[in-house]
Formats: sequence, structure tokens, C-alpha cells
Amino acid sequence: MPTYNLTAINIGGFSLGESDKVVSMFSTERGLVRAVAKGAKKPGTKMAGKSEALCVNNLLIAKGRSLDIITQAESIDTFRKLRVDLVRLTFGLYYAELTQAFAEGLEEDSALYYQTLFNALKLQERAADDARLLALEFGMALLRQLGFSPELTVCVRCRHALTEYNITAFYPNLGGIACNRCGQQAKAKAAVSEIDLTGYYSTREKPDADEEYEERGIFVTPLVWKLLVSADACCDELAADLPEDDLRPRRRELSASQKPALDAAHRLLQRYLEDRAGKHMRSLDLLKQI
Repeated sequence: MPTYNLTAINIGGFSLGESDKVVSMFSTERGLVRAVAKGAKKPGTKMAGKSEALCVNNLLIAKGRSLDIITQAESIDTFRKLRVDLVRLTFGLYYAELTQAFAEGLEEDSALYYQTLFNALKLQERAADDARLLALEFGMALLRQLGFSPELTVCVRCRHALTEYNITAFYPNLGGIACNRCGQQAKAKAAVSEIDLTGYYSTREKPDADEEYEERGIFVTPLVWKLLVSADACCDELAADLPEDDLRPRRRELSASQKPALDAAHRLLQRYLEDRAGKHMRSLDLLKQI
């Protein structure tokens, strides 16, 4: 039976029969791979621990007719400290859920994304920076590798340079931020589209759904914009293949005014990612209950 080797991070899975489990993994060699872990549901077995989400393993996998089978697994990392912090573990599972959603678009350069995911999980485990800030940086790195990076430096409409004095709103369907002048024009256009009941459209063709969606923006403050720009600047560092000792957290302290701005920036980017994925990411719903 043909076999192949993988180095992979577990990003999900589901039960198969009474004792087995199908594990979804993102590997440096092949991107997304699914394989059967025999006996993974039996308590106390070696495979049970190595098939858990966010475990990193060196694997020997045998080709099967329908599903491949894990024949050997050597643990590399389990992010042990991450698992004792519910908030950071939840963000780690969010990374895994995003990876599953976008895996097909990441396979072309799987080694780069594998390194990004591993580094992002390691930084969450070290707990030096706010979990939301780290998630913001990871989201930006993911979007860059997918080719969906939001436009943050020039207006998505008129292409004039953006500054903290002229930004207005983020437009998900356009993929970036607009300047104040373009934002005001879009707002006025959207307001016009809401007066259908006045008979306005009897003299003007009603905008279609796509046109109306383009006019919906999410208001962005200068602090939110700066956090997004800063997170985007960290993408190369997050993807770097560095020795573990060189992957050092920055221990950044957030001011009282930055914390609500960080919440807003994180929600904005999560919404943008979900729009691109076409689905709601459920992992972070747990944080609403804490």
C-alpha cells in the first residue's frame, strides 16, 4: 500500500464508526488533508491525543480507496499552555475554522500558510499580547495569502491617499476603506435608494441589489484604521520561518482608548472574512457567554 509523509496541524474532524475518527489537517506538503485515525475515540490511546484539534504531528499516511489512513504519528507540539486558557484556546479554534473555510485557496503555497498558522498559535500560547490583537494580525496574514487583502492606504473609490483625517468607512464589497468625500457620496446615494415609497423610482430606474450593497459601509475611526494598518504590517513577520526562540512576542500594552477600537477592528475583519467565506464562523460565539 503506497504511503506518504506529512507534517500537519489538526484543524478539525468527525467520528467514523464507534472507535475511529476522520481528522482534517493542514500540512506543509499538501495543504488540506483528511485521513482516518484508527482507534482515536478510544480513551487513553496514543492516537486519541494526537488526533485532537490544534495538535501538530509528523505523520505516515497510507493511501486508501476512499479515505487515507494514518499509520504512524509523532507529536511535534500540542500548544499545552494554550489549552488552559479558554479565551486563547477559542481563538486558536477560530484559526482552525478559518483554515478549513479557506483551505482550497491556500494549497498553492501550503508551506507558507502552515508556517503562518503555526506561528500564530505559538504567539497565542505565549499570551504576551491581547488575544484579539493577535487574531487581527492572523486574519490580515490569511487575507494576504488568499489575495484578498483589504485596501487600507488609498481610497477604494477615488484612489486618493488615506490618512487619519479623511477616512470614513470600510466597504466589504469593494474590499477596503473610502475617503470622507467618497463616503459622503455613497451615503447620499444609499439614502436616495431608500425612498422607494415616495414614487422616486417612477422617474429613475431603481438600483439593483449589488449596487445597493456596494453603498453599505462600516464606519471606521482613526484608531480602528491604525490598528488595521499595523496588523497588516505584521504579515511578513508572522509568516517567517524562524527558530522558535526567535519568534518573540512584543508585549504591547493597550491604552484605555485602544481597547474598544481593537474590538471594533476585530469585528470588522471577522465580518469581512465571513463575507469572503460565505459562512458564519461559530468558534468565537463561545466568547459571548464568558
